Amino acid sequence: MKPIPFQDLVRRFYSGESFVVFDTETTGLNTFHDDIIEIAGLIWEKGKEPKTFQELMKVNPNKITPGAWEVHQIPAEEIESARSPKEVLSDFIRFCGDRALIAHNVKFDYDMLNSNLIQHGMKPYQNEETACTVGYAREQMMPAKLIEVARHWGVEFEGDQFHRALYDVRVLTEILNRMMKKHEPEELQYSLIF
Repeated sequence: MKPIPFQDLVRRFYSGESFVVFDTETTGLNTFHDDIIEIAGLIWEKGKEPKTFQELMKVNPNKITPGAWEVHQIPAEEIESARSPKEVLSDFIRFCGDRALIAHNVKFDYDMLNSNLIQHGMKPYQNEETACTVGYAREQMMPAKLIEVARHWGVEFEGDQFHRALYDVRVLTEILNRMMKKHEPEELQYSLIF
């Protein structure tokens, strides 16, 4: 992974670059052993309507740890009837293109993504550039949990919706939008109108 410093992210966002904000829900916390159950992404680009991706993957429900069940509470029947991981991951990679990835605790999600790609006979994600909002929060001496970062930035959320991948991605994207607004380059804050 190649971390993107926050000021670089701001500069690149305002220059029109697009990124993928993403999240995974998993069978557990071991990035080399556990499987992705659900993956979601949102193409984040200044001034553009976001495009989203969300899909469950078929995994063995018996592999889901009690702690993971407690967190995401995805019904077993939905997991069992989902498409194969290889199909879903292929579609997700096409959705992302070669964009840099952003996540809350990106190391976990990025490692989980690559581990699952390799497990299903695919290449690791081609762009190693990542941005981590946990890292950005810690740099600013803020609490690191997503729910606490959301509160800090005044982002509304429904507590029972957390830990479904697309909901978390939408909350994180709104946090990023507020962070970008606060750090908007000075030359963009003032314009003369004739």
